[in-house]
Amino acid sequence: MRHGAVQRPGRSCGIRRSAMKRIRLWSLFCILLLALGLTGCGADLNTFTWRVDAVPVNLDPQLAVSSEDVTAVMHLFRGLMRLDASGEPQPDAAESWTVSEDGKVYTFTLKEDLEWVWYRQRNQDYLRAVTAEDYVYGFQRVFDPETGSPYADDFSCIAGSEAVRESRADPSTLGVEAVDERTVRITLETADPEFLTKLCLPGAMPCNREFFDSTEGSYGLSSSSVMGNGPFYLYNWTSEGLFLRRSSSGSAINNLRLVLRDPEDTASPADRVRDGSSGAELSDTAAEDLAQIAYTSRTWGLLFNCSGEDNPLANVSVRQALASAATDADLTLPSGCEPAQGLIPPSVSYAGESYRATVGSALFTASDPVPLYQQGMAELGQTTLRNISILAPEGSDYTQLVGAINARWQQLFACFFTVRQLPQEEYQAALASGDYQIALASLEPSSSALLDLPSRFDGELAGFSDSGVHAMLTSLQAEPERVNAQTVLALEKAILNATPFAPLYCQQQYLLVDPTVQGLGFSPFGPTVDLTAATRP
Repeated sequence: MRHGAVQRPGRSCGIRRSAMKRIRLWSLFCILLLALGLTGCGADLNTFTWRVDAVPVNLDPQLAVSSEDVTAVMHLFRGLMRLDASGEPQPDAAESWTVSEDGKVYTFTLKEDLEWVWYRQRNQDYLRAVTAEDYVYGFQRVFDPETGSPYADDFSCIAGSEAVRESRADPSTLGVEAVDERTVRITLETADPEFLTKLCLPGAMPCNREFFDSTEGSYGLSSSSVMGNGPFYLYNWTSEGLFLRRSSSGSAINNLRLVLRDPEDTASPADRVRDGSSGAELSDTAAEDLAQIAYTSRTWGLLFNCSGEDNPLANVSVRQALASAATDADLTLPSGCEPAQGLIPPSVSYAGESYRATVGSALFTASDPVPLYQQGMAELGQTTLRNISILAPEGSDYTQLVGAINARWQQLFACFFTVRQLPQEEYQAALASGDYQIALASLEPSSSALLDLPSRFDGELAGFSDSGVHAMLTSLQAEPERVNAQTVLALEKAILNATPFAPLYCQQQYLLVDPTVQGLGFSPFGPTVDLTAATRP
């Protein structure tokens, strides 16, 4: 593959799950040693604006899944742990903790003077201490079938969780208990080396039972039904955005605005940061005069629709031939992109290093794809593929890319497919509904968990299912201590050998930040920002 400076791809192109199942916060956290100089709303306010595609709608931590909701609850609540600058879990509401020798019992001591704050103020009528029981009840809600929490799978290692989740046991039997007002003990069914990191998830945040019951089913859905214990409190919630504040001294940012993005705003992301209307912006291009973080979390490739009894693309040999020819083609990649080495992008880390850099390529390759194609045709009783189309978003870069792949297929297999390019909204709708045969599409993990993207190829995406892949994935999910770079590489290769998806290239993106900010936490998975430690000199 060779690189070329052609029109950059749009940020929103590609497949992202319409409703993310979970947004784990043990993502690759980047801490910018910068300082913020943004326009405040008053002499005592130090303001940071983060523009969102949708106003947060649910501030119940046990249910928050969208990037907007998760960003909000990260600031409104404190879990036992929070990720530090290097992405490692550190005590947040916990003062200290111990772990048993077998790794199954975690005991946390809460900090003193933790308080719940109800809408806008520390009203004496609502002022109450945060206790161990609040964390116990938060976990009980995760496994309550009526809650339907997306975090139940993440914490399935907790003793008794399966029985509670299936309504076979009372929530009080869950392996989370309050030893006293400041001590939380969590017992696991099996040791999980990632458990402390998982405690940074919204699902592990506390919930006050008395306040929850008082909301009568509206918990987290309105300003008056939110009571948090986080570094910020809810100041206002309107159709235009969510506004959070905190009492602070010194240079800490104390006014966080999550405001709705204006679809008619034609300014570039860099210009919005420069003029102070945004504290930070995501961008497909760099800006040398601004602070920035480069990250690569999007993998573009060919997605094959495997569903349907009479679908020739359901044939593995056919998919392998097409995929191998495409990945070996002489492609001019969009600017800022690099050839993909697998399904999982470089931004996903393992043991503090890029997983991709650690394990290398997972691509399926055939020295000669023609015999594979001929084998597939023989199995189908056909001579060549006909009436196949390729779905792609509008844009000259995509036209050029798909054209080169099509030419390669015609050269090797004497087949030529039509190209169906659609405007962004129609393209996304076609992807979501499965209205395609082959699609140029992108995949993005919703967390830095190694199994995030692989788990989508277990019957969820493109009609693909494979008994071998299912067995490998199920085994790793049941035994989290076995999840490591090599076991995930074996799973990744098994998926790509079956070729429901042929990775082509990875797209680099940037978080642009005002060059005067310090301590801004950022995760590309979501994405989310964390202002807990953010300051302006």
